[in-house]
Amino acid sequence: MTTFSIPWRARRVLALGGDLKCRPALAEDGAVTMLDEIGDLASPENQDALERLFTGLDPRLLVCDRHPGYYSSELARGRARERGLELCEVQHHRAHVAAVCLEWGIPDDVVVGLAFDGTGFGDDGVSWGGEFFTGSVAAGFTRRATFASLPLPGGDAAVREPWRAALALLLERDADPRLLADWIQRRRVPIRDLDLFRRGLAARIAVGRSSALGRWFDAVSALLGIGVVAAFEAEPAIKLQRAAERCSDTNVLFPVEVRPGAPLTIDFPDLFGVAASTDADAPARALSFHRAAAEAVAWVADHLAQDAGTRRVIASGGCFLNGLFDRLLGERLLARRLEYLKPRILPPGDQALALGQIGLALSGQAG
Repeated sequence: MTTFSIPWRARRVLALGGDLKCRPALAEDGAVTMLDEIGDLASPENQDALERLFTGLDPRLLVCDRHPGYYSSELARGRARERGLELCEVQHHRAHVAAVCLEWGIPDDVVVGLAFDGTGFGDDGVSWGGEFFTGSVAAGFTRRATFASLPLPGGDAAVREPWRAALALLLERDADPRLLADWIQRRRVPIRDLDLFRRGLAARIAVGRSSALGRWFDAVSALLGIGVVAAFEAEPAIKLQRAAERCSDTNVLFPVEVRPGAPLTIDFPDLFGVAASTDADAPARALSFHRAAAEAVAWVADHLAQDAGTRRVIASGGCFLNGLFDRLLGERLLARRLEYLKPRILPPGDQALALGQIGLALSGQAG
């Protein structure tokens, strides 16, 4: 078990983390102890293991993710009602950033927080996952920038079959019908009825949206024909990284833009060129996408850091398991004289959520 010191004293606070890679944590006095990882709560056995925690720990405060459909959150809400316990719900991506701050022992320091993962429930009901925050654990985090949202036809089906998001992006951006037909044929996209898919997208039938960088990696992988479907979690993104690493260098550019607004929005405007590219060009395009994403993130982080009066950038979320993206971003942040702080003890993924949940709950910044 791993223990972290925190500046808040509390009596038995139990945080449940999230539903994927669930790892609860217990806070008492001025310390947080990370309990054993339970795993994916889609498994009944793992659900039982999480419920058994309540037998011996006798918490006074429960903390959970704000997601309305998480098993862990429903369990926390139910136990809080049954036992008259205080309940605190924390937004997923703020917990990611807070966890890294607490690892580094900087709960009061203002930082730029990057929370890049697959999905997580956002303030606006949209699935987040490509978020920039400024603030601190003690004072709270404000969302300042994001990636453009992608359509997810079929919801979770679009995660297992990223061709759905790729095709929906092309349709939303009015791709030429000949380009669509050529892309579907060359990439061997397993769509049965394009017209039905188009009508469902236009009517927004079972179509979610996500600003997650992880979904962008998946969609670009599908556009290039590298990862059209996923056999396991993050497989299309992993294949995209491997393809990029096969390319030693490239002059191919992957257009990227940062749109003004509140929040700032990073978008990739030339998806038609990606869809029309040849299979032989895929490694160069994959590398150029990694470079474009890293450069845009570094630019936005520098802009936000100057505005917030800090030089510290916090990295959190499963996208930072991508070693190529992590290295490219680190190089660009260093060139801008920004301090790049990554998890040192806990993984960057959801295993660290409970630590951040406790910090934000006890600091009164659970929003």
